[in-house]
Amino acid sequence: MKPTVYLDSTVPSYHLPQGADPIVHARHLLTRRWWDADLSRFDVFVSQIVLDELAAGDAGRASIRLKLVEEFAILEVDEEVERVARFYVDNFAMPRRDLRDAFHLALPSVHEIEYLVTWNFAHLANAGKRRHIDVLNRRLHLISPVICTPEELMLEPEV
Repeated sequence: MKPTVYLDSTVPSYHLPQGADPIVHARHLLTRRWWDADLSRFDVFVSQIVLDELAAGDAGRASIRLKLVEEFAILEVDEEVERVARFYVDNFAMPRRDLRDAFHLALPSVHEIEYLVTWNFAHLANAGKRRHIDVLNRRLHLISPVICTPEELMLEPEV
């Protein structure tokens, strides 16, 4: 069996060039490299929330983003996922004003996906939040996914 990953919308978004900022450009290049060389090692999942986010904005870019993920399995947002997302918000792990990040965390937690892959450092790939998320998931009797960037899942290059 392959390891499982849930991609939030930042990963396919960074597959496309984003502009001249060197950090953003580096994330684009890392995403492309991981996508091309390593993604096939995983069973990949997204959600309708991801699809909705990818469909927003410029129609041409949205079409490309959606094409990138069209073959991936879609995790269901059911009552349990909704309950867990609300628990994260109520316990200050995720922002109240926009529940999408809470759902991006709840989906792999409830569906027992091993990795949550994201470039969202504010709310997800944030070392300061990981312990809090782990504590909340233990209270819910859930195993926390490893929250990481594509770069962290790259195989080491051969020497």
